[in-house]
Amino acid sequence: MDQVFLLAPTSTDERIQHVVNQARGFIYYVSLKGVTGAATLDVKSAAERIAKIKQQTDLPIGVGFGISDAASAKVMGAVADAVIVGSAFVKPFATQNVEEASALAVAKVKELRTALDELR
Repeated sequence: MDQVFLLAPTSTDERIQHVVNQARGFIYYVSLKGVTGAATLDVKSAAERIAKIKQQTDLPIGVGFGISDAASAKVMGAVADAVIVGSAFVKPFATQNVEEASALAVAKVKELRTALDELR
């Protein structure tokens, strides 16, 4: 199992180089500043940073934070090698019963999968 290294919009060039030199498996790009699930994704900025990282490594870049629907998954899936979704799956379990939350999670997977399949 490989250690997962994270890069963020605030990562310096020095930090990016350090991560590129140390990482194995993939690099996790945190696409926004702030708390996951609570902010708006700046797609253009994230795409630019991912492109910059990809110039320095052949490792896959997974992007997470701020990806919560088909549109954001599709746009990030076009520039990253993977999209990582967390809060969009967890939030329903805080407010719904298990059956309803499970159904919402299944619907969310279908929504995201459909959007990502359109990139093929």
